[in-house]
Amino acid sequence: MNFLFLKKQTAGCLLAILCFFIFGLFSGETLAVSGEELEKSLRQQIDDLQVQINEYRSNIKNLQQQGKSLDREINLLNNRINQATLEIKRTNLAVQQTENAIGNKNVELGKAEEKINREKSILAINVRKIYEQDGKGILETLLKNQKFSEVFEELNSLETLQEDIQKNIIEIRDLKITLEDDKEALENKKEELNELRVLQQIQKQALAAEQKEKKDLLSQTKGQEDNYQKLIAKAQQDAASIRSNLYLLEGVGVSMPLEKAYQYAKKAGSLTGVRPAFLLAILKKETSWGNNLGSGNWRRDMKSTEQKAFLQICEKLGRNPDTTPVSKKPWYGWGGAMGPAQFLPTTWLAYEQRIANLTGHNPPDPWDIEDAFVAAGIKLAQGGASTRTYDTEWKAAQVYFAGSRWNNPTYYFYGDQVMELAGVIQEQLNIIAQ
Repeated sequence: MNFLFLKKQTAGCLLAILCFFIFGLFSGETLAVSGEELEKSLRQQIDDLQVQINEYRSNIKNLQQQGKSLDREINLLNNRINQATLEIKRTNLAVQQTENAIGNKNVELGKAEEKINREKSILAINVRKIYEQDGKGILETLLKNQKFSEVFEELNSLETLQEDIQKNIIEIRDLKITLEDDKEALENKKEELNELRVLQQIQKQALAAEQKEKKDLLSQTKGQEDNYQKLIAKAQQDAASIRSNLYLLEGVGVSMPLEKAYQYAKKAGSLTGVRPAFLLAILKKETSWGNNLGSGNWRRDMKSTEQKAFLQICEKLGRNPDTTPVSKKPWYGWGGAMGPAQFLPTTWLAYEQRIANLTGHNPPDPWDIEDAFVAAGIKLAQGGASTRTYDTEWKAAQVYFAGSRWNNPTYYFYGDQVMELAGVIQEQLNIIAQ
């Protein structure tokens, strides 16, 4: 009676376990499908927005080739405003997509760690069995078993345990390697998320700037073509005013007349092959993202992996690292960039010898205008800017900003904005060079 009861209880437990397993399996599949559907939906929305953004980019290129008129300028600004608005939406979707990927990766990491712990438990059990068997000794095994077949069976069992231990060790090692790879992938995703949050701020600033420019243009011209043409004529005739215009690197507190900035850029261009107007546009963009770029401290604002390189640079230059300004850490990531070119310490060290070879300053100084301009020129030339075509300069700007992700459409706005600014600066340089 008791035996029958036990069998029923056991069968009930097995059925419950089986049901739990099946439920868990199908539940997991449902979650996986849900995750896949979310990813698919985000991807489709991003692709749809990109199609619209590309249309505005094409419109802008066509308008830029037309002669200057008030109607053309208003159309340009409207297209840029619409493009910037869609780019903000696209980036917000990319943030959701990356957050989703981080969540999925965290789940994978949790499962991998659970599997490692299970393998460790199995390993501990097998090692304990081996230890117990070794403690008995061969003589005890022979005396305990009446038949030689039983002795050999026990010895075979011992051998099987040893093989299982080897398998456990290999499995744990492979799982740890996979776990480390997954952790690295997770860190990359987190870094990507920080970059996207930077983009959100940049794109919002760009949209505000375009909206302000349109408002100012309408205010100055009162919507009249004649007034617009008078503004253009006045700007072209006033070369002295353009020469004295301040070239401002906002975040690092550097300002100088445009003509002086041009001389630095011209010298850097002669050494690196990079067009001066393009170089000036890059440096201005790099320091215009915030007002606190030069107000940070290495201890508080710099990523730990950059600090050793920063101290090396300061030691070579005889600078006090505690009073040497770096970019301030924003809420969405790390600061620690140095000087007008906004190089991180490890990047500066990688370029240091090439900068010294061109400027003759050894060691070169990231906070020195000439060294900073040449450093940026070297990096841009390495990205292809020295050929001075629109496409190669655009790509070099992308690489300067986004590195290996330069061809991700999310970052295209940066190259577009740099080339637009380079065009404005080139017009000004052409006037003062006459």
